Amino acid sequence: MQKGGSLKMANIEEADVVIIGAGAVGCAIARRMSITHPGKRIVVLEKLSGIGQETSHRNSGVLHSGLHQNPRFLKSRLAWQGSPMAANFMRKNNFPVLDCGMIVAISGQSFLGGMSSLWSLASLIKRGKEQNIKFDFLTSSGVRKLEPNVKSLGGIFIPNVWVINPDQFVYALYDEAEENGAEFFVNSPVQDVYALIKYHCVFTPTKVFRAPVVINAAGLYADDIARMAGFRPYKIYPWRGEYYEVISEKKSLIKHLVYPAVPPYYPGKGIHLGPRVDGRLFIGPNARPVPRKNYYEEDKTSPEVFLEAAKRFLPQLELEDLRWAYSGIRPKTTDDTKENDFIISLDRESPPMAMVNLIGIDSPGLASAMAIARHVDCLLAKYLRK
Repeated sequence: MQKGGSLKMANIEEADVVIIGAGAVGCAIARRMSITHPGKRIVVLEKLSGIGQETSHRNSGVLHSGLHQNPRFLKSRLAWQGSPMAANFMRKNNFPVLDCGMIVAISGQSFLGGMSSLWSLASLIKRGKEQNIKFDFLTSSGVRKLEPNVKSLGGIFIPNVWVINPDQFVYALYDEAEENGAEFFVNSPVQDVYALIKYHCVFTPTKVFRAPVVINAAGLYADDIARMAGFRPYKIYPWRGEYYEVISEKKSLIKHLVYPAVPPYYPGKGIHLGPRVDGRLFIGPNARPVPRKNYYEEDKTSPEVFLEAAKRFLPQLELEDLRWAYSGIRPKTTDDTKENDFIISLDRESPPMAMVNLIGIDSPGLASAMAIARHVDCLLAKYLRK
């Protein structure tokens, strides 16, 4: 179905809000708006055959504190707000929440390599204080009290960091949104978006939805959707993060998240040791630019890279303990190591019409999802009052 082509009236449907993308953020927005705007028809369009199958699924499930983000960034504030919201939401829905906290540690090996690890930790501490994030200083013996098997010179411990199953999170958001009347259409890729005088037309292969309010939460493909709607400056650069799983009995050696101290300009949070709610232990992710948004398994990073990073804290690990698990791709707005913030922009403000573009919702997007939903709902409140 092409823009401007002839349409049968039966293929045109009216809605109050169209949300493009059914990942964690899209589902969180649908849930929020179905609660705050009862009676409005809220439609969610997803190009794949199910919800939460891309970035939200290929995720570590960590509910971050915002410590690693620039305190002036929107993403630091939304992570700080959204993490406890998500943890409480999961508990309320009887899903497991791993209340493990995060250790940010300095390894002896990194210290011998220079003072950069101390400087990195000092930068993180400064950021944490600016954001009023609760943390405790740890000596080497303090780290051992929390993690007897971890070798470290010391670091900090952030208690308010949790791990959840991201698939359970997305489906819980989806279930509540649907119970409240939100409608989800899978296998419905958006082919075009354009604005008329009082509403947008959102084209899919089988239907056209007319709605005054459109929310672009398309994740990796949000720049493509924005361009369809006439907003051309946005560009997403795909960065891949890979994970290896500890498949031996050594997976039980770690109970907390253990992160290295990385500098503020580092493109990720560093290859770390990450326990999951089901008892498994993963190492990763790394962070590397890739040529395509679906470049998940080609050109895998060798396990030696992950083993070297993990052995700095857990020297008991050997190569045979690791198995490549999966990768996820983050929608960054830069192709270098510069820090990038979330872009949540009300790009069309012509009442009764409005369009919000969410661009570059990378880590900590899962942790921030429920706070992002509240933020978007506030941006659009005046358009949905009647």
